[in-house]
Amino acid sequence: MFDRTAQDETPLTDALLEYRASAMAAFHTPGHKLGAGAPADLVEAVGRRMLEADFGIANGLEDTQESRGLLARAETLAAQAWGADIAHFLVNGSTSGVQALVLAVAGPGDMIIVPRNSHKSLLAGLIFSGAHPVYVEPTVHLGWGVAANVPTRGVLAALDAHPDAKAVFVTSPSYNGFCADVEALAEHAHAAGIPLIVDQAWGAHLRFCSKLPVDAMTAGADASVTSVHKLLSGLSQASIVLACRGRVDTDRLRAMVRMLQTTSPLAPILASIDSARAQMVADGERLWSDALALAARARSEIGQIEGMTVLSAPAKTAAGVCDFDPVRLTVSAAALGLTGYELEMRLRRESKVAVEAADPRNVVLNVTFGDSDESIDRLVAALQLVAESAAADLGERLNAEGRAARPAPPGPADPAGPAESLGLVVPTGLVEPLPVTPAMSPRDAFFATTRTVLLDEAVGEVSGEMVIPYPPGIPVLAPGERITAEVAAYLKEAALLGLSVHGPHDTTLATLRVVQR
Repeated sequence: MFDRTAQDETPLTDALLEYRASAMAAFHTPGHKLGAGAPADLVEAVGRRMLEADFGIANGLEDTQESRGLLARAETLAAQAWGADIAHFLVNGSTSGVQALVLAVAGPGDMIIVPRNSHKSLLAGLIFSGAHPVYVEPTVHLGWGVAANVPTRGVLAALDAHPDAKAVFVTSPSYNGFCADVEALAEHAHAAGIPLIVDQAWGAHLRFCSKLPVDAMTAGADASVTSVHKLLSGLSQASIVLACRGRVDTDRLRAMVRMLQTTSPLAPILASIDSARAQMVADGERLWSDALALAARARSEIGQIEGMTVLSAPAKTAAGVCDFDPVRLTVSAAALGLTGYELEMRLRRESKVAVEAADPRNVVLNVTFGDSDESIDRLVAALQLVAESAAADLGERLNAEGRAARPAPPGPADPAGPAESLGLVVPTGLVEPLPVTPAMSPRDAFFATTRTVLLDEAVGEVSGEMVIPYPPGIPVLAPGERITAEVAAYLKEAALLGLSVHGPHDTTLATLRVVQR
């Protein structure tokens, strides 16, 4: 699958350990001087050893005048491991990689074909570049209220309608584990003479285990971004952008990465990418095979808890879904009258179990090689405890209302079936696609003169700001889009739920900024 020659090397990690052991007198940043000046509470929080490794590559790992080429060597090894011609380490997360790729392939007025459920980083890239989005709607799994993925036929239609498009972007896997047909999309994009670029933030692990869905570069993508910190051993913010020469100008991509990255990258983040890559090449097949077994056990046992349902592989039959990553667990307790937010809070409060994310219907959990039988036992026991207490609460409520003591549990394909009958408020936009009507480019709208209007008065106006529920960071409204009645209704319901949003000046969603007529 990749060249194993020298893949046991970890040049950045080795250099970090060497520097920390050298007892160097540090007259460089940061100001705490390898922990010597750090406040006691910070030392307690992150540890002395972490502070002793808190320095940048230019003033620690490499000499300021004569570089040893450590980063270049580590990036070459990573490119080989992930199946690309070039790789760039990122310390600003996959966000900066997505933005660099947008800027590398498109400029003002250019068209890019993108999924409507793209991460907010792609929208920011459109604002930076001045490019125009051609949106493709993803399939939405109605029972779960989550986007599946973009159907290939939708991308084909966009290519036919916009033969001048500069690239096709796709997100795969999705936040809930749905994988697009990257191989087919690559063939269609290449037939049109343009690159396919994959936001594979949640798929850094795919290349390293034969039991997992195919990774983007193996499937024919021209470039991808993948987060080494999400499911691998990278420190938070560790990510990597990968590209093959040909349809992507790799020199321009390098320039964009340098423009968007900090000039003071943290050495431990870079070293963690280096070590995570070596770990995966050496032992990824075994580690992820074990994780898959744990995820399968968790899915089976959670599915036996009355009132709990868990998203499973059969849902991948939805249009646009080619495969499914089973290490992503989406769990619903809607049959017990609990929103995803309430389920998250009960897990934290009652069992000290923390989830990856929560939405109005579900919680999302990650299972990785860092898990064990004990951690899965703890998760299942926590969900069982919530189910029992929630069932008792629900029974008392329904009895007080003179209704049946317990609703019939929903089927696995439709966990939230009785949600509305239990008074569970679910925003419309989570169970059906919202209409998108672009009126001007995101860049033009973002920099336009705006005025503030009440949400009720915003229908028909052009948005001057973005509204992004977070997590997972997928825009509901982007600058330049005309605000429809359906979008306004979603935002009203989201406000009632107290949905956490990024982007708008008024996070209560009582008002919106719209482009001045």
